[in-house]
Amino acid sequence: MATVSTINQLSRVVDLLENRSQRSRLKIVQVPRGYEEDQDQALDRHFAAHAEDRDADVVIFQFCDDEETADESRV
Repeated sequence: MATVSTINQLSRVVDLLENRSQRSRLKIVQVPRGYEEDQDQALDRHFAAHAEDRDADVVIFQFCDDEETADESRV
């Protein structure tokens, strides 16, 4: 028969494992960037429109025309 103490310990271990698995996932963000645009300018523009992406682990630049990058800055 399981005691209350054993159940509490198992519950804590399950919570710990769940937290570890959530931290190991990478946050990947695609940032539109003009062909002639500076990398830092593209990041600043994107983060101004999408502040929630600032904690991204990986940033992938999607090269596009200047018209497409202008569309994002209006968002």
